[in-house]
Amino acid sequence: MSEDELPYNEIMGHVGELVDEIMAYPDPTVGRQVEELLDWVDVFHREGLGRLIDMVRQWRGELFLEDAARDFIIGHFLETYDLGEGRPVDSAAEEAVATALEEVRPFVESHGGTIVVDSIVDGIVTVQMLGSCDGCPSSTATLSGAVSDALREHWPNFRKLEVVDPAAEAEAANGSTPEAQPVLLQIRGHEGA
Repeated sequence: MSEDELPYNEIMGHVGELVDEIMAYPDPTVGRQVEELLDWVDVFHREGLGRLIDMVRQWRGELFLEDAARDFIIGHFLETYDLGEGRPVDSAAEEAVATALEEVRPFVESHGGTIVVDSIVDGIVTVQMLGSCDGCPSSTATLSGAVSDALREHWPNFRKLEVVDPAAEAEAANGSTPEAQPVLLQIRGHEGA
């Protein structure tokens, strides 16, 4: 079948059908290799496209992203990866994020903390760590490890996790900025050593 015989919005469905056919091949090695190939192509596209969207947003390109999302082909491409300006968060994404966080919530709560989701945008999940976890260095390790792994496992379009510091946000809202901490010690190499 040539590319002009299939409407663009049906291509991914057809790709899925082809994958199912190949996965049914009698040699399981073929299925594993196809699955790995597709995973790597997906990571390549998702991360590259996600970074492009991030850059466009940094340059205040929201209007550009709105126009791009209205384009028939670009809109379908962005939708495939849950990206694009003005798209409501899909309920499947919200459910996947909630399920992932429920897995790690008992561990976080056992340390006197809780996780609150601020936003889910373009594959990026922004959360706050509250309670004893607020400002705790081990909360960062917990998030980067357990929470990211759980999100990746439950939501295929997960790109990254960002932690919002509630204290820093409150200070920014009040117009104050945290005071710079003095440098206590700097170690430099010795000349001739």
